[in-house]
Amino acid sequence: MIVTILGSGTGTPSLQRQAPAYLLEVAGSRWLIDCGSGTLLQLERLHKPFHTLDGVWITHTHADHIGDLTPLVHAMRLPGLRRSKPFTIFGPAGFCNFFQNIVQPVAAPPESFPFHVREATEACSLGEVTVRSQIVHHSDRFESRGYRFDCGGKSIVFSGDCDYDPRLLTLAKEADLLIIDCSTLDANKVKGHLSAGLAGFLAAQAEAKQLIASHLYPIEQPEEERLAECRIHFRGPVRLAEDLLTLTV
Repeated sequence: MIVTILGSGTGTPSLQRQAPAYLLEVAGSRWLIDCGSGTLLQLERLHKPFHTLDGVWITHTHADHIGDLTPLVHAMRLPGLRRSKPFTIFGPAGFCNFFQNIVQPVAAPPESFPFHVREATEACSLGEVTVRSQIVHHSDRFESRGYRFDCGGKSIVFSGDCDYDPRLLTLAKEADLLIIDCSTLDANKVKGHLSAGLAGFLAAQAEAKQLIASHLYPIEQPEEERLAECRIHFRGPVRLAEDLLTLTV
């Protein structure tokens, strides 16, 4: 299992950190987890263009997580695109309605290959890969989900945006790699997001084997302080997410 961080940032524009997105390569397939602005260009930089994807998993529909979703769907209709394998977009409850009302009016789905939009269930199988999802606490306006991918005895968990939530503990239990919301330092925690200390605390409770702190808002303090707060509770390997960082599990 290989994951590349395409965007480790937030909705705040940054030349260092793109909006949230991750590329997961597993069992011969390629999946995006979220699709923030800049995702398609990041894929080009990796020489893994959009038309090689098998699909997308959307954690929630805040703008910074879906900024390139409409352009992606639109690109799938461009002349000269040769593709036959299916493409599937998964999202939280209400996502099919969101796609129909927001995305489809300006980016009609392609008709030359199977294209599906589905709402995530608690578990599904994609060949050798098992995907589990869990509702996490982020917004009172719509559902947000974290995702866990298991294959060959290894696991990677993406929290999406979330506050401290016991439901995420179950999803992240003994994960080989936990990529988690770590928006701020503890002193500046905001509702609906984890601070660095809480991110480390949750990772420790879940007994995750490795922690990647992501969804990083700019802070005035040195980034080492964010790592230090993560390490108050979590004793395993931890690092801050970086755009185009690749990790193998």
